[in-house]
Amino acid sequence: MFDSLSEKLDRAFKVLKGQGKITEINVAETLKEVRKALLDADVNYKVAKQFTDTVKEKALGQQVLTAISPSQLLVKITHDELTSLMGGETADIKLDSNPTIILMSGLQGSGKTTFTGKLANHLKTKRGKKPLLIAADVYRPAAINQLHVLGEQIGVEVFSDAESKDPISIAKRGIAQAKENGNTVVIIDTAGRLAVDEAMMNEIAALKKRN
Repeated sequence: MFDSLSEKLDRAFKVLKGQGKITEINVAETLKEVRKALLDADVNYKVAKQFTDTVKEKALGQQVLTAISPSQLLVKITHDELTSLMGGETADIKLDSNPTIILMSGLQGSGKTTFTGKLANHLKTKRGKKPLLIAADVYRPAAINQLHVLGEQIGVEVFSDAESKDPISIAKRGIAQAKENGNTVVIIDTAGRLAVDEAMMNEIAALKKRN
């Protein structure tokens, strides 16, 4: 998701490339694309509008230094506001439990399975953890296969059950295996869902409650 957002923001800022100064017109054109990129990333409409309004106000209220171009200035302002929107400070992942259980959830097609592999690799190589991946996306066999491929590439074990359609059962048995094998982190890859899909939202809530 962040890679896609980054690409769309880069395209948005191209509107200002070659512009000699910031004007209300070129800022409006750029921020229209920025707002669209945020909406495509499932940012709430009101949050996206407030965000771009704030960036516009700050951009038009600043004088462009000779050493900085209009596009560089708007990129800096947008970066600062995105940092603020995301909380402003780095929050480290808590790994106090043994095993620590991480439940991956998000929109359909947002790249959860790929990120699950990246997170497992990070925890293994940078934090010295022994992760176990659990393939709990019972609706998409390709996701299970993808997780096994990723696990093999990074040297991390994957627990799955292609015969089961019960993600709670799969997660429960995977966690039990992790405890037996001494895995210090369990990452559960779940099916993508939409907020309007009540059944899927109930499923993820049940997974969180049981684990």
